[in-house]
Amino acid sequence: MPTSDDLQAELARLQSENEREAQARAKSYDMHGGDNPAPNEPPMPTIIAQFGDWAVTPFGVECLTAPYQIQWDSLLDPVTKDDFWLEKLVEKSFVNNLRDVAEAIRIGRQIHRYLQHDD
Repeated sequence: MPTSDDLQAELARLQSENEREAQARAKSYDMHGGDNPAPNEPPMPTIIAQFGDWAVTPFGVECLTAPYQIQWDSLLDPVTKDDFWLEKLVEKSFVNNLRDVAEAIRIGRQIHRYLQHDD
């Protein structure tokens, strides 16, 4: 059974995650022109779910702090497994937390499978 210390540790973790995600959204907002975007500047992506610097969006999975996107059909490609994306991204300097990437890909696949379902 969880203890009061467990509760306090989880609340502190959630606070830290919320702050980290807010910083990533603020950086993404600035990268997309902030309050005065240029006419040709793409808008900040619509976030369906966020994992640190990474977000599931209608496009697929996007890094909020660097210009990197994985399109939804690449997420759903049966040949491309998690190891492909994680091995490719582990070497990128903008990846701060590999678990965030893995979770964004995992949840992104679930969401986009649902969104692309034909029934």
